[in-house]
Amino acid sequence: MGVVNLHGPGVLGEYLVKRQLAEWIPDDIRRQLTRHTHTWVQPATDIACLGTTTERISWHGTCRECLCQLTATIETEGAGQNNACIDEVGHHFHSTLSTQAETSNDQQAGFSATCRGRTRCCKCALTASFGLQLPVIEPSMCTALSNARMSMHSHHPTQGTRELFGTVSTLFKLIKNACTGNTKPIRLHSDAPRRLLKFDAACNHILEIMGFELIGEEFHPPEIVRVAGEALDNANPSRDVRLTQVRASLLFRRLESARLELCVWAGQIQRQLPRDERQALFMPTMVEDTLSRTLGTFNYKRAPSGKLTLLMATTGAVNAKHTAAEDAYRALGVLDDVCDALVEWAYTRLTAEDQSDDPVFGSHARLRFDSLVTISAARGSKELGLLVANERERGMVATGAIRSACVALFGQPQSEVDTIDSDTVREVFLARVAETSASKVRMELAEHLAVLADAKQDVALKAYADNVLSSLETSAEIEMGGAEGVAAWKGKVDTWEQLPVGLKNIGNTCYLNSILQCLFSILPIRAAVLSYGDNKTWNEELRLGRNDGGRLLTREEISEALKFVQRLKNLFEALVTQRVESWAAKRVRTSSGHPLASTAAPLAVAPDRELADMLLLRVGSSTSTTQASSQQQDVDECIAQCVGLLVRALPPPSLMDASDQDSDLSGPGDTWIYKLLSGALEVATDR
Repeated sequence: MGVVNLHGPGVLGEYLVKRQLAEWIPDDIRRQLTRHTHTWVQPATDIACLGTTTERISWHGTCRECLCQLTATIETEGAGQNNACIDEVGHHFHSTLSTQAETSNDQQAGFSATCRGRTRCCKCALTASFGLQLPVIEPSMCTALSNARMSMHSHHPTQGTRELFGTVSTLFKLIKNACTGNTKPIRLHSDAPRRLLKFDAACNHILEIMGFELIGEEFHPPEIVRVAGEALDNANPSRDVRLTQVRASLLFRRLESARLELCVWAGQIQRQLPRDERQALFMPTMVEDTLSRTLGTFNYKRAPSGKLTLLMATTGAVNAKHTAAEDAYRALGVLDDVCDALVEWAYTRLTAEDQSDDPVFGSHARLRFDSLVTISAARGSKELGLLVANERERGMVATGAIRSACVALFGQPQSEVDTIDSDTVREVFLARVAETSASKVRMELAEHLAVLADAKQDVALKAYADNVLSSLETSAEIEMGGAEGVAAWKGKVDTWEQLPVGLKNIGNTCYLNSILQCLFSILPIRAAVLSYGDNKTWNEELRLGRNDGGRLLTREEISEALKFVQRLKNLFEALVTQRVESWAAKRVRTSSGHPLASTAAPLAVAPDRELADMLLLRVGSSTSTTQASSQQQDVDECIAQCVGLLVRALPPPSLMDASDQDSDLSGPGDTWIYKLLSGALEVATDR
């Protein structure tokens, strides 16, 4: 697993203690022990290690489940009272916790295999380092010894627990004696040791791991025990030298660590025994709260007790599979008992600290917003609900809403919509709308369309969705009828200001406007026209190679066609961006009825006169639009002229040699425009 990357997003102070440090499991331990969270304890008796320097260690605890030992050291000079943060929100820690143990002979560390970690508050700069020592007595050894004792009394589990406690407590006393310099060997055939230790494979393995050597019928402690005895002898003139030797010995430090582990392990075992059989020596003290006080994270604003009870009922059991609410709290780096204000603060802070490519609408932002929505729903919080509404207004979309929209439109859930083309979304939406006449269903489909537009961050699609919603709301209001429906329009100014505009008749151009509106409604043509200027969609480099009526188009003809496309683009952009705006507002406020009930002409876009001349007059005519009523073509000729200009503006299918141009010229019927606008009608008669 390597390094758990916690350096990026920060967490509120107490989350570091109760989640990140509690779930900091070394790789070696994870492979041996089922999933658990650390429960930090300290033995009731003073078992300070002779071989360990503890001057800088601010806090020390041992997990009663896996026997890992955690040390925390405050590195910031002159930290404030109780290491508290500068404000009432508390620390916001950014941490790195390694799950790979490093072997070290460092006297300051004093451990043989330790995982390292660091944390720093981004507000007050409080810095702390952590060391998570792997146990000398590994979980696999504990399991082997436990199985060996319990199997001897499978019919009487309590007796098996007594046997296990007797072995572990005896090992603790032997190691304790060795750490005080007792060099007396352990005889295998002595009654008490044999009865308590059994000297089976599981027990002997633990003794050997701690440096005891089996010589004949005796287990002898390591040589460093004799040196420790001499160092602890006040009468020894070379006491200081001997003490230095002991502190330099990794083996002696392992003995001290094993003594602490055996004490904690014995305390964990005796919890399963009757109360009158438990020994005070092995009753540990819970020290998680002291770690919180050491790091200055204990005091934070909690949710009211009534809401806290509801949260505890909805978040699931400890060590069970994470619920959606638990995952949401994890994503924001807060505990489930914090007040709503801290949830809001954490969400805002993580957004401000996001260093990803897209901190506003990227994948990290989506995860944060999903978490906020989940927590708000679980709590029923008005404060968080308002934040969710503000974020939605800003364009944030929850993954659940995206999936629901995809199910409604495409028939299957999908959370990533970037791969779906906007035109496809529009076409599928129109197909779904055509399948129903119910205004409520159409409104729901339009809302799903708006969700996908926000998710794709497509401005054009968003504008289209807003227009559709406005139109549907308008239709619903008109269907209401009556005085109430008419009066309601006075409060709908904002809705009318978002309506799209039409095309203004500039003189005998009614069917021209219809043709232009038709082309605007065909999405592939609209997209192609709006892309003019990309030097790919149209023949902006004036390359030869396309023919018209069996002859090769000249550069002048291509240039004329490109002018038409450019002017058509200007018209389409006006249709996309302009809205009714002030005209509607004025009509609503000054009239007593529906804005469209007035005979006054609404705001409209006027086609460019040169654009109209290019379509309404035959090629080569110089008559202006205002004088051309007698020379206009019919609508078929106008359509042909329009399509012809679009085709002439397309790039040739390939660059050909001059010698091949006469024999292999590209015809207009091969273009995507003709294929899009043409078809075949077959008439069948019954005979």
